[in-house]
Amino acid sequence: MPDDTTDQTAAVVADLQRRADEATPPQPFDLTPEKSVVVRTLRNDERIDTTDLERMLDQPRRPRGTALLTEPSDFAAYVNRLHTASTTVWADQDHSQVTATFNDHSNGYTAGWRDHEAVLKLKRDEDWKAWIRRDNSLMSQEDFAEHLEDRAHTIVNPDTATMLEIALTFQTRRNASFSRGSRLDSGDVQLSWSEETKAKAGASGRLEVPAEFTIAVAPFVGLPATEVTARLRWRIREGQLGIGYRLDRPDLVERQAFADVRQMLAGALEAPVLLGSAPVLHHLEH
Repeated sequence: MPDDTTDQTAAVVADLQRRADEATPPQPFDLTPEKSVVVRTLRNDERIDTTDLERMLDQPRRPRGTALLTEPSDFAAYVNRLHTASTTVWADQDHSQVTATFNDHSNGYTAGWRDHEAVLKLKRDEDWKAWIRRDNSLMSQEDFAEHLEDRAHTIVNPDTATMLEIALTFQTRRNASFSRGSRLDSGDVQLSWSEETKAKAGASGRLEVPAEFTIAVAPFVGLPATEVTARLRWRIREGQLGIGYRLDRPDLVERQAFADVRQMLAGALEAPVLLGSAPVLHHLEH
Protein backbone atom coordinates (compact mmCIF):
# COMPACT_ATOMS: atom_id res chain seq x y z
CA MET A 1 0.00 0.00 0.00
CA PRO A 2 1.50 3.34 -1.05
CA ASP A 3 2.22 5.70 1.83
CA ASP A 4 1.29 9.39 2.10
CA THR A 5 4.68 10.43 0.71
CA THR A 6 4.05 8.48 -2.48
CA ASP A 7 0.61 10.09 -2.88
CA GLN A 8 2.07 13.56 -2.39
CA THR A 9 4.80 12.87 -4.91
CA ALA A 10 2.27 11.69 -7.46
CA ALA A 11 0.16 14.82 -6.90
CA VAL A 12 3.20 17.06 -7.39
CA VAL A 13 4.16 15.26 -10.60
CA ALA A 14 0.60 15.54 -11.91
CA ASP A 15 0.51 19.25 -11.09
CA LEU A 16 3.84 19.83 -12.85
CA GLN A 17 2.57 17.98 -15.90
CA ARG A 18 -0.59 20.08 -15.91
CA ARG A 19 1.43 23.29 -15.73
CA ALA A 20 3.66 22.08 -18.53
CA ASP A 21 0.60 21.44 -20.67
CA GLU A 22 -0.80 24.89 -19.88
CA ALA A 23 2.55 26.46 -20.77
CA THR A 24 2.28 25.14 -24.30
CA PRO A 25 1.91 28.12 -26.67
CA PRO A 26 -1.66 28.42 -27.97
CA GLN A 27 -2.24 27.27 -31.52
CA PRO A 28 -3.30 29.93 -34.03
CA PHE A 29 -6.84 29.76 -35.38
CA ASP A 30 -8.98 31.69 -37.82
CA LEU A 31 -10.91 34.45 -36.04
CA THR A 32 -14.52 34.52 -37.20
CA PRO A 33 -17.72 35.89 -35.65
CA GLU A 34 -18.59 32.33 -34.60
CA LYS A 35 -15.15 31.79 -33.02
CA SER A 36 -14.53 35.18 -31.41
CA VAL A 37 -15.17 34.11 -27.80
CA VAL A 38 -12.40 32.13 -26.07
CA VAL A 39 -13.31 30.07 -22.97
CA ARG A 40 -10.63 28.51 -20.74
CA THR A 41 -10.33 27.08 -17.25
CA LEU A 42 -7.94 28.84 -14.85
CA ARG A 43 -6.06 26.53 -12.51
CA ASN A 44 -5.70 28.85 -9.51
CA ASP A 45 -9.32 28.82 -8.41
CA GLU A 46 -10.80 26.43 -10.96
CA ARG A 47 -12.87 29.20 -12.55
CA ILE A 48 -13.84 29.62 -16.18
CA ASP A 49 -12.41 32.70 -17.93
CA THR A 50 -14.12 34.13 -21.03
CA THR A 51 -12.38 36.49 -23.44
CA ASP A 52 -14.37 38.27 -26.13
CA LEU A 53 -12.27 39.07 -29.20
CA GLU A 54 -15.02 40.85 -31.14
CA ARG A 55 -12.97 44.06 -31.21
CA MET A 56 -10.38 42.24 -33.36
CA LEU A 57 -12.89 41.26 -36.03
CA ASP A 58 -13.17 43.19 -39.30
CA GLN A 59 -16.71 44.16 -38.26
CA PRO A 60 -18.94 43.68 -35.18
CA ARG A 61 -20.98 40.52 -34.79
CA ARG A 62 -24.17 42.60 -34.85
CA PRO A 63 -25.09 46.32 -35.03
CA ARG A 64 -25.55 48.27 -31.79
CA GLY A 65 -25.21 51.83 -30.49
CA THR A 66 -27.17 55.09 -30.65
CA ALA A 67 -27.22 57.70 -33.42
CA LEU A 68 -28.33 61.21 -32.40
CA LEU A 69 -29.98 63.43 -35.02
CA THR A 70 -31.59 66.88 -34.76
CA GLU A 71 -33.43 67.29 -38.07
CA PRO A 72 -36.63 65.30 -38.80
CA SER A 73 -35.88 64.60 -42.49
CA ASP A 74 -32.36 63.34 -41.65
CA PHE A 75 -33.85 61.09 -38.97
CA ALA A 76 -36.36 59.65 -41.45
CA ALA A 77 -33.63 58.95 -44.02
CA TYR A 78 -31.40 57.26 -41.44
CA VAL A 79 -34.20 55.08 -40.02
CA ASN A 80 -35.38 53.98 -43.46
CA ARG A 81 -31.82 52.96 -44.34
CA LEU A 82 -31.51 50.64 -41.29
CA HIS A 83 -35.15 49.63 -40.90
CA THR A 84 -35.87 45.96 -40.14
CA ALA A 85 -39.00 43.94 -39.43
CA SER A 86 -38.42 44.41 -35.69
CA THR A 87 -38.00 48.21 -35.80
CA THR A 88 -40.32 50.27 -33.58
CA VAL A 89 -40.55 54.07 -33.43
CA TRP A 90 -41.57 55.96 -30.28
CA ALA A 91 -42.59 59.64 -30.09
CA ASP A 92 -41.93 61.02 -26.60
CA GLN A 93 -43.83 64.32 -26.44
CA ASP A 94 -42.69 65.26 -22.92
CA HIS A 95 -39.02 65.17 -23.93
CA SER A 96 -39.45 66.42 -27.52
CA GLN A 97 -37.72 63.41 -29.00
CA VAL A 98 -38.43 60.42 -31.23
CA THR A 99 -36.58 57.10 -30.82
CA ALA A 100 -36.30 54.31 -33.37
CA THR A 101 -35.34 50.95 -31.82
CA PHE A 102 -34.03 48.78 -34.64
CA ASN A 103 -33.74 45.50 -32.72
CA ASP A 104 -36.89 45.56 -30.61
CA HIS A 105 -38.93 42.46 -29.75
CA SER A 106 -40.56 41.13 -32.90
CA ASN A 107 -43.67 39.15 -33.72
CA GLY A 108 -43.88 35.64 -32.34
CA TYR A 109 -42.35 36.72 -29.00
CA THR A 110 -38.85 36.77 -30.45
CA ALA A 111 -36.78 38.86 -28.03
CA GLY A 112 -34.55 41.67 -29.24
CA TRP A 113 -31.55 43.27 -27.54
CA ARG A 114 -32.97 46.81 -27.86
CA ASP A 115 -29.49 48.32 -27.90
CA HIS A 116 -29.41 49.64 -31.48
CA GLU A 117 -31.34 52.87 -31.93
CA ALA A 118 -31.56 56.30 -33.53
CA VAL A 119 -32.79 59.32 -31.57
CA LEU A 120 -34.29 62.51 -33.01
CA LYS A 121 -33.71 65.23 -30.40
CA LEU A 122 -35.66 68.27 -31.52
CA LYS A 123 -33.80 71.53 -30.88
CA ARG A 124 -35.68 74.70 -30.05
CA ASP A 125 -35.26 77.43 -32.61
CA GLU A 126 -33.18 80.42 -31.43
CA ASP A 127 -35.93 82.93 -32.29
CA TRP A 128 -38.47 80.83 -30.41
CA LYS A 129 -36.20 80.63 -27.37
CA ALA A 130 -35.73 84.41 -27.43
CA TRP A 131 -39.48 85.06 -27.46
CA ILE A 132 -40.08 82.45 -24.74
CA ARG A 133 -37.31 83.89 -22.55
CA ARG A 134 -39.01 87.33 -22.42
CA ASP A 135 -42.56 85.98 -22.30
CA ASN A 136 -44.84 87.33 -19.54
CA SER A 137 -42.21 89.66 -18.08
CA LEU A 138 -42.13 93.46 -17.99
CA MET A 139 -39.10 95.27 -19.43
CA SER A 140 -37.86 98.81 -19.52
CA GLN A 141 -38.64 100.85 -22.62
CA GLU A 142 -35.10 100.44 -23.90
CA ASP A 143 -35.00 96.67 -23.35
CA PHE A 144 -38.38 96.26 -25.01
CA ALA A 145 -37.26 98.32 -28.00
CA GLU A 146 -34.03 96.33 -28.38
CA HIS A 147 -35.97 93.08 -28.20
CA LEU A 148 -38.31 94.21 -30.99
CA GLU A 149 -35.33 95.28 -33.10
CA ASP A 150 -33.49 91.99 -32.60
CA ARG A 151 -36.55 89.90 -33.54
CA ALA A 152 -38.10 92.23 -36.10
CA HIS A 153 -37.68 89.59 -38.84
CA THR A 154 -40.20 87.35 -37.03
CA ILE A 155 -42.95 89.99 -36.67
CA VAL A 156 -45.68 89.77 -39.32
CA ASN A 157 -48.55 91.92 -38.01
CA PRO A 158 -48.28 94.87 -37.66
CA ASP A 159 -45.59 94.91 -40.30
CA THR A 160 -41.92 95.10 -39.41
CA ALA A 161 -41.65 98.80 -40.30
CA THR A 162 -44.45 99.72 -37.89
CA MET A 163 -42.96 97.72 -35.03
CA LEU A 164 -39.51 99.19 -35.66
CA GLU A 165 -41.02 102.67 -35.53
CA ILE A 166 -42.62 101.81 -32.19
CA ALA A 167 -39.29 100.46 -30.95
CA LEU A 168 -37.49 103.66 -32.06
CA THR A 169 -40.10 105.82 -30.32
CA PHE A 170 -39.61 103.92 -27.10
CA GLN A 171 -35.87 104.44 -27.36
CA THR A 172 -36.15 108.20 -27.89
CA ARG A 173 -38.67 108.50 -25.02
CA ARG A 174 -36.71 106.39 -22.54
CA ASN A 175 -36.27 109.43 -20.24
CA ALA A 176 -39.90 110.46 -20.48
CA SER A 177 -42.36 110.19 -17.61
CA PHE A 178 -45.47 108.18 -18.49
CA SER A 179 -48.60 109.18 -16.65
CA ARG A 180 -51.41 106.96 -17.85
CA GLY A 181 -52.55 104.50 -20.48
CA SER A 182 -55.91 103.83 -22.04
CA ARG A 183 -57.52 101.38 -24.41
CA LEU A 184 -58.82 102.78 -27.69
CA ASP A 185 -61.91 101.61 -29.56
CA SER A 186 -59.60 99.86 -32.02
CA GLY A 187 -58.16 97.79 -29.19
CA ASP A 188 -54.77 99.55 -29.34
CA VAL A 189 -53.16 101.14 -26.29
CA GLN A 190 -52.53 104.87 -25.97
CA LEU A 191 -49.79 105.82 -23.51
CA SER A 192 -49.48 109.43 -22.32
CA TRP A 193 -46.02 110.82 -21.64
CA SER A 194 -44.24 114.03 -20.75
CA GLU A 195 -40.60 115.01 -20.77
CA GLU A 196 -38.31 117.94 -20.13
CA THR A 197 -36.43 119.42 -23.07
CA LYS A 198 -33.76 122.06 -23.39
CA ALA A 199 -35.77 124.10 -25.88
CA LYS A 200 -38.79 124.62 -23.65
CA ALA A 201 -40.12 123.86 -20.23
CA GLY A 202 -41.70 120.62 -21.22
CA ALA A 203 -43.32 118.54 -23.91
CA SER A 204 -46.01 115.92 -23.87
CA GLY A 205 -47.67 113.56 -26.27
CA ARG A 206 -49.39 110.29 -26.82
CA LEU A 207 -47.90 107.08 -28.09
CA GLU A 208 -50.12 104.44 -29.66
CA VAL A 209 -49.01 100.82 -29.67
CA PRO A 210 -50.98 97.75 -30.79
CA ALA A 211 -52.81 95.77 -28.13
CA GLU A 212 -51.40 92.63 -29.70
CA PHE A 213 -49.05 91.62 -32.48
CA THR A 214 -48.32 88.44 -34.40
CA ILE A 215 -45.00 86.67 -34.81
CA ALA A 216 -44.09 83.80 -37.14
CA VAL A 217 -41.58 81.38 -35.61
CA ALA A 218 -40.79 77.68 -35.66
CA PRO A 219 -40.71 76.09 -32.19
CA PHE A 220 -38.15 73.51 -33.39
CA VAL A 221 -35.32 73.62 -35.90
CA GLY A 222 -36.26 72.12 -39.24
CA LEU A 223 -39.97 72.96 -39.03
CA PRO A 224 -41.89 75.67 -40.90
CA ALA A 225 -42.75 78.86 -39.02
CA THR A 226 -46.15 79.13 -37.40
CA GLU A 227 -48.00 82.29 -36.36
CA VAL A 228 -48.37 83.06 -32.66
CA THR A 229 -50.24 85.96 -31.10
CA ALA A 230 -48.52 88.12 -28.46
CA ARG A 231 -50.69 90.34 -26.26
CA LEU A 232 -49.19 93.60 -25.01
CA ARG A 233 -48.74 94.04 -21.25
CA TRP A 234 -47.77 97.27 -19.52
CA ARG A 235 -47.62 98.92 -16.09
CA ILE A 236 -46.89 102.51 -15.03
CA ARG A 237 -45.41 102.98 -11.57
CA GLU A 238 -44.13 106.36 -10.39
CA GLY A 239 -43.89 107.57 -13.96
CA GLN A 240 -41.83 104.57 -15.08
CA LEU A 241 -43.23 102.38 -17.84
CA GLY A 242 -42.79 98.63 -17.72
CA ILE A 243 -43.83 96.97 -20.94
CA GLY A 244 -43.82 93.43 -22.29
CA TYR A 245 -45.98 90.78 -23.91
CA ARG A 246 -47.64 87.45 -23.24
CA LEU A 247 -47.61 84.74 -25.89
CA ASP A 248 -50.87 82.94 -26.53
CA ARG A 249 -50.41 79.38 -25.16
CA PRO A 250 -46.84 78.65 -26.29
CA ASP A 251 -47.19 75.18 -24.75
CA LEU A 252 -49.92 74.31 -27.25
CA VAL A 253 -47.79 75.69 -30.06
CA GLU A 254 -44.99 73.28 -29.11
CA ARG A 255 -47.41 70.38 -28.76
CA GLN A 256 -48.85 71.03 -32.19
CA ALA A 257 -45.36 71.31 -33.68
CA PHE A 258 -44.43 67.93 -32.16
CA ALA A 259 -47.67 66.44 -33.49
CA ASP A 260 -46.73 67.74 -36.95
CA VAL A 261 -43.33 66.04 -36.65
CA ARG A 262 -45.00 62.77 -35.67
CA GLN A 263 -47.40 63.00 -38.59
CA MET A 264 -44.58 63.75 -41.01
CA LEU A 265 -42.56 60.78 -39.77
CA ALA A 266 -45.59 58.50 -39.93
CA GLY A 267 -45.82 59.24 -43.64
CA ALA A 268 -42.07 58.94 -44.26
CA LEU A 269 -41.22 55.81 -42.26
CA GLU A 270 -42.08 52.20 -42.91
CA ALA A 271 -42.67 51.57 -39.19
CA PRO A 272 -45.62 53.03 -37.22
CA VAL A 273 -44.82 55.98 -34.94
CA LEU A 274 -46.15 55.20 -31.46
CA LEU A 275 -46.85 57.91 -28.89
CA GLY A 276 -44.88 57.07 -25.74
CA SER A 277 -41.43 56.32 -24.35
CA ALA A 278 -39.03 53.92 -26.05
CA PRO A 279 -38.44 50.59 -24.24
CA VAL A 280 -35.58 50.59 -21.77
CA LEU A 281 -32.72 48.16 -22.31
CA HIS A 282 -32.28 45.77 -19.39
CA HIS A 283 -28.66 44.67 -19.11
CA LEU A 284 -27.97 41.05 -18.29
CA GLU A 285 -26.11 40.36 -15.06
CA HIS A 286 -22.87 38.41 -15.47
